[in-house]
Amino acid sequence: MLFSLMFVFLSSGCQTTTPAVSSPTNTATLPPPAQHVTALPVKPSSSPLPQIKPSVTPFPDSLEGAARTQFGKQLIEWIKIEKIGVLAPVTPVGWSTGGDLLRKGEPEWDSPEAQVGWMVSSALPSQIGNVILYGHNNIDSSIFMNLYQLETGDKVELTTGERAWRYQVDQVQILPVLEEDDDQRAYAEYLKPSLAPRLTILSCYPPTNNTHRVIVIAYPVAGN
Repeated sequence: MLFSLMFVFLSSGCQTTTPAVSSPTNTATLPPPAQHVTALPVKPSSSPLPQIKPSVTPFPDSLEGAARTQFGKQLIEWIKIEKIGVLAPVTPVGWSTGGDLLRKGEPEWDSPEAQVGWMVSSALPSQIGNVILYGHNNIDSSIFMNLYQLETGDKVELTTGERAWRYQVDQVQILPVLEEDDDQRAYAEYLKPSLAPRLTILSCYPPTNNTHRVIVIAYPVAGN
């Protein structure tokens, strides 16, 4: 700041006002008196003010509505897994902190209830990335009760508003439920974004309780 002020001062000739120049007595010519100008009234414009019309598209009142507004026909409508008899609707699901944000509550994904949930922070089949779906194994409709029975090579089909997308199971992992921090580390690899199209399906295991998690990894069928 000091250097800036000094630069301004020096560049202005080291002076802030212009010194007066003395003139011989009685030789100065006075400027003519200023003329008085009368301001004329301004006539108001007769043009009407522009009318602002409200948007014809209402603001979404739900997460699903917001997702449909954002992604439209790209959204997943159905999941089909013939091997275990699954044909179920898919709904967008978000998360909540389960407490006051100021207390840094841990985020928890919302329940898809009797449907299969698509994590809104994950990819869609038409995008490059990790598509993440999950559902219950022993409550509501128990959609994924037999998810653990899938094997390498089994087929999974996702249907969007545009077309059907076919995947082939690559691996099935069953992990124990650990302490919270350990859980995050164990599942982080499966839930993080991917640089290639991938499908990740999660549920609890076994059908009688929730002591473990079953994770299915599938990749698009060639020529999909």
